[in-house]
Amino acid sequence: MNLKIKAINWPNCLAISQNRRGFTLIELLVALVITGIVISMAGSGLYTLMKANQRAQIETTDRLELEQALAFMIDEIKMSKQVLTSPPVVNGIIHFQPASGSSRFKPILILSPSANSGLTNSIVYYIADPPNSSVWLGPRVIYRWGPTLLQNGNYSDGNNHDLTTLPPNSPVDYYNEVLIDRISDLPAATANVACEPGYNNPVPIVTDRLGFYACIATDNKSVKLWMYKQSNPSVKSQSIDALVVTRSN
Repeated sequence: MNLKIKAINWPNCLAISQNRRGFTLIELLVALVITGIVISMAGSGLYTLMKANQRAQIETTDRLELEQALAFMIDEIKMSKQVLTSPPVVNGIIHFQPASGSSRFKPILILSPSANSGLTNSIVYYIADPPNSSVWLGPRVIYRWGPTLLQNGNYSDGNNHDLTTLPPNSPVDYYNEVLIDRISDLPAATANVACEPGYNNPVPIVTDRLGFYACIATDNKSVKLWMYKQSNPSVKSQSIDALVVTRSN
């Protein structure tokens, strides 16, 4: 057996070893700076994307809550006989008590109940500051002052009794309940627009319009509603409006 031993070319090995040398300190520092810039830009973009997504979610939630609150109002207005501009006085007494702890309240909708509802006193929707130490958020909230509703759509006396099955003038418990919160306290963009002909009763007066107001027809049978919701100044305000006509006598 013939063994062949190849001689090692040491100069070539040394050249290869020199070509495979590591990074210098300057090169490492430059790479670290570039990596930091890339990570910072990526993090800033991700943060901006997350904030935009959060704002979009808030706006969607605000819109949905406005639609639900308006749908509830519309149903009750349709059940009513008239929409009044101020709470009626019965025997020298106004049947309306704002929620305890609320302030700067202003009645917007006063619904005169239909004759077959079993009610004798009006239902009031009003805007106010949220009560102290409340889970409800400001700047303003919309309250409903009225009796509870049963699943069949009739009013309850407060003890789950259907008023339509009780004797006339039976006692009825009225409650203050927040319908929707985070109502804007800034003058709406259309707040200075006067009510159009046929809807000459602005509630409140035009100069006091904030996040919830109405124009009531002269016959008190129909009303135009506006609501504005804004969680905070950085979030786009959401608005909703509707024309509703009473359908009861």
